[in-house]
Formats: sequence, structure tokens, C-alpha cells
Amino acid sequence: MQNLNVGIATSSMTHTGCVREKNEDALIALPKSGIWAVADGMGGHDAGDYASRCVISHLYQAAANYQGQALVDAIPSVIQAANTELYRYANSISSESVIGSTVVVLVLENDRYHCFWSGDSRCYLLRDDTFTLITRDHTEAEELLAEGILSLEEIKNTPAANTLTQAIGVDESPYVDYVCDYIYEEDRFLLCTDGLTKVYSDEQLALRVDANNIDKINQSFLTGALDAGAPDNLSSIIVSL
Repeated sequence: MQNLNVGIATSSMTHTGCVREKNEDALIALPKSGIWAVADGMGGHDAGDYASRCVISHLYQAAANYQGQALVDAIPSVIQAANTELYRYANSISSESVIGSTVVVLVLENDRYHCFWSGDSRCYLLRDDTFTLITRDHTEAEELLAEGILSLEEIKNTPAANTLTQAIGVDESPYVDYVCDYIYEEDRFLLCTDGLTKVYSDEQLALRVDANNIDKINQSFLTGALDAGAPDNLSSIIVSL
């Protein structure tokens, strides 16, 4: 198991992509506080960039006010506070307005990692040459897969793959998933928005994320995505122990 007293290397990247007019992604990377997150303002909705920045702003405030286990314990209420702000703001515009954001949060505390998420932004773990998705997308396609209605290959080609079932700000009370486990020496985490996973398969991500220089990994992600036409905003954070 890893002790956080040793160095943690972090690299982050966010880009508008080739199609969207503005970047509605936002991120936070604070190694000294042990917290990282990416958020993706909901495309096609009002003020998606405001939504993602709102979520990340609340996480910055939490990192300033809490440390260690207290920070871990605060994350659900912090996300709820961001949700309330977005929900009320949307309702102040109109009863039909929706302003929302996905989020995935990684907190490293003592000898464990804690991951919180809502939506389809993801967290992967590279450990001992095994690349594992530790989050589960909150999408209609993922639900159809879990119920055995569609196969893994079929969901890649269905519109339901992009239909969110959960996000911050769209309902009065958000649903936030959570997973926790021990961390080990040389663990490497990848947090990303769906702009990255629309371009790269899990297998392609695994091949790139194993390189030594994490800044070059993110540059490789970006260059490859732009070469492929980058249809969405894309963001990624690599956390290497």
C-alpha cells in the first residue's frame, strides 16, 4: 500500500476540440490536497460551461476547508451544494431550463483512494499492467447492458450511449456513485470526460497511459484526438503514484 508522503505526479489537459465553439469541461488537480476531478457541462443545455465550473468551484472550496478524511466525508455534501446552486439557477431562468454537469472526483487519503461520480465522466486505474474502469457510466446504454438487453458491441452504436441518466443539477437531489479501495505503489489513475472516450477505446487508452512521461501521455491524447476530428470537448487528468 502506498503512503501519500511520497511524491505524486500529476498531469492535466483540457481542450475545446475541433467542433464545439467553447469548452464546457472544467477540472481541478491539487496533489497537495489529494483531490482531482473533471466535470463536463451537459452539451446542448443552457450554460454548460457555467455548470462544470460551478461543480469544480465547490470542490476547490472543499479542498481549502478540509483535509484528509474530513475532505472525503465532505464530498457528498459539497456535490449536493453545487447541485442545489445549479438547480435553483436553472429554475430562475425557466421551469423547463436544465443546467447540468457530470463529475468524477478522486481523493487519495492515507492508504486508500475514494472515487465519487455522477454521469459518464470516468476514472480508470492502471495497476500491474492491468487497466481497469473503476466507474460505471450513468447512461441509458449502460443500463441496457446491465440488464442484458444490449451487448457491449451493440451499445457502442446506439444513441442511448450518449443519454445520461444522472448528472449534477438536473434534479433536486443528485445521485452520486462511490467506490473505495487500497492504493499501491506505482498505481496510476486516469480521469477523463467523454470527449476522450469518444475518440479512444479502453484498449487504446491502456496502450498510451502506460508510458513513463505523463505529460507526454496527455499530449498524445490531445494530438490523436485532434487528428481524429475531436467532436467534443476533452479533458484528462493522470495521477501517478
